[in-house]
Amino acid sequence: MNLPDEVAGSLLFAGVDRTGLEIAAQALRPLSFGPGQRVFEAGEDGHALYIIQRGKVKISHCNLDGKEKMLAYLTSGKIFGEMSLVDGSPRSATATAVESTVLYALYAEEYWSLINRYPRIAHNLARILAQRLREMNHEVEVLTFEESRGKVAYALLKLYRQEYGRETARGRLLELTQRELSDLAGTSRETVTRVLGEFQRRGYLSSEKGQIEVYDPAGLENVLYDLE
Repeated sequence: MNLPDEVAGSLLFAGVDRTGLEIAAQALRPLSFGPGQRVFEAGEDGHALYIIQRGKVKISHCNLDGKEKMLAYLTSGKIFGEMSLVDGSPRSATATAVESTVLYALYAEEYWSLINRYPRIAHNLARILAQRLREMNHEVEVLTFEESRGKVAYALLKLYRQEYGRETARGRLLELTQRELSDLAGTSRETVTRVLGEFQRRGYLSSEKGQIEVYDPAGLENVLYDLE
């Protein structure tokens, strides 16, 4: 069995040769989830990481008051669930399929066997974890100190840099609703509507129902870092 291109091209397998990918294909297990179906819940034991072949997964966490905080939306080729696989701790967040989704699961036993033969995979996973930590530190700063315009700009840039959605002739098309964006930005839907209108007038993006096309990520960075 060959790995789908979306899985073989993920960061986990960067620099791994064809033989290694063939061995990895034997270790990975395809799983299907319907819209709204949980992949795992916060507090559960974690025994696998997941790579998205197709579909969309949201990563969220409930605060003590029961309010859901959206952490990320992930699409094809993205990896999640790796932290519990590495340290054996319970899941710190909940992963839910937003639409019909196919994942490839790498369970702990197969993971340790695989990295014994291909240490490069362990190195790649360490890079992924380091990138997650940097993003988390930056996000804490933004959500603590930035006003609403900066929060919305940051959420859009985060999706853009993660190559969420698809590339277009003018930029990148992000397929998400204003409600989803407001959850990511930690602000109200009304605020997101107002800020998107401002960004559209400035030529940074266009916004229609269920999708936002980013034309000028540099302009969004100027908002975030007060360089306008």
